[in-house]
Amino acid sequence: MYQRQVQRVLWWVLVANLTVAAIKLFVGLRTGALSALADAFHSGLDASANVIGLIGIALASRPPDRNHPYGHRKYEAIAALILGIFLLMASLEVVRGVIERLLLGGRPEISAPLFLLMLLTLPMNLAISRYEAGQGKRLRSSILIADALHTRSDVFVTLSVLASLAAARLGIPWLDPLVALGVIGVIVSAGLRILRSTALVLTDSAAVDPVEVERVALSVPGVHAIHKVRSRGTPDATYVDLHLKVDPAMSTEQAHAIATEVEERLKAELPGVVDAVVHIEPGRLPPGSEWEAIAIRLRSLADGLGLGVHELHGVETPEGYHIGLHVEVDETLSVEEAHARVTELERRAREQLPRILTMITHIEPRAHGPQPAGLGMSEDVTRAAREAVEGVFGSGSCREIRLYAHPGGYDLALICQVAGGMPLEEAHREAEKVEHQLRQRFPELQHIIVHVEPIGAS
Repeated sequence: MYQRQVQRVLWWVLVANLTVAAIKLFVGLRTGALSALADAFHSGLDASANVIGLIGIALASRPPDRNHPYGHRKYEAIAALILGIFLLMASLEVVRGVIERLLLGGRPEISAPLFLLMLLTLPMNLAISRYEAGQGKRLRSSILIADALHTRSDVFVTLSVLASLAAARLGIPWLDPLVALGVIGVIVSAGLRILRSTALVLTDSAAVDPVEVERVALSVPGVHAIHKVRSRGTPDATYVDLHLKVDPAMSTEQAHAIATEVEERLKAELPGVVDAVVHIEPGRLPPGSEWEAIAIRLRSLADGLGLGVHELHGVETPEGYHIGLHVEVDETLSVEEAHARVTELERRAREQLPRILTMITHIEPRAHGPQPAGLGMSEDVTRAAREAVEGVFGSGSCREIRLYAHPGGYDLALICQVAGGMPLEEAHREAEKVEHQLRQRFPELQHIIVHVEPIGAS
């Protein structure tokens, strides 16, 4: 839908620019005014820029594929880059005209009707530029905004031509090169602005302020800290990845729920963000924290009995803690067997952690089930990544592989599924094993993100 709207705008602007170029060419040929002919050439560049924009949009609208997992939106930035180069080319054309006028002299002969016809192109250029700039802001399209700047420069070129023709008629020929030099400054300035904005996109410059990403992420309950915030893309298609720390006693399922909430808030609150990858790490409570020690010990006791725990929380009093938690047991156990195992967990907890005053548990079955695997771009990296993940986390644990190529090497993102009750600290430690194996084998992998989520997450 977005691409069709941009293309529709470009087609209307192309027709308008061809009309303006035809009028200027007619005036130039009838009067012999070199400035009018140069201006016609400049308007022809506008039309050529529209064609390039249409080609760029057509390429950018293609959906993601095996070789372009992040889509083709950067083709739009490439088209905008070419527009910037066209602006600089137009400035060279004006320079050439100034030199010729200074060296050869001469002045055009123009009648009032032809002057008025040339004057008509001025409001036409203004209308085209305003319409295209407005649509570019509404659609957040870099190609439309860049092309509007290009068309706006044509307004100043036309003004210089009109001034030149008027000055020639009044016997002031030296005004023409003076005005032309001012036009050169406007054109070069617009061209450099376009080149700078597109270069930032094509070199993967940060597309969103890291402070804003941190603000949104920290607004999610359970997030302790944020680091390694990165972003890339275009203003209307931005990709973000970040690392966040949560309570080390939190289960993988809880941590995944927090990560999902962070992703959704980033896409909802930051304009242009279309995807976010969140890497969860166990945070650290204050050194010597009694609650951290209790939480980690409870999880260790549960692991020893083959149990999973989540939603672990405690209420502290001067005498000790009142604990509440959900306990996951094998779904094949009977109620009696499950109760006996959880009762044993409570007994060991009170025996080894005397600060626990009461402990209320909620018993629930642990879910199982294989998950589909994803596809990657490179067969070698994909195969090695899948082997590394499944060698550490187990068969069927690799849900998706994303590989992104750029001039500095590759960025790899792995989405792994594990039992929801796996301790987060253990999951983080195992994820680091996967990362170490892949870095040893593929040094060209510049960044590796291993995203761990519970089985059944979407």
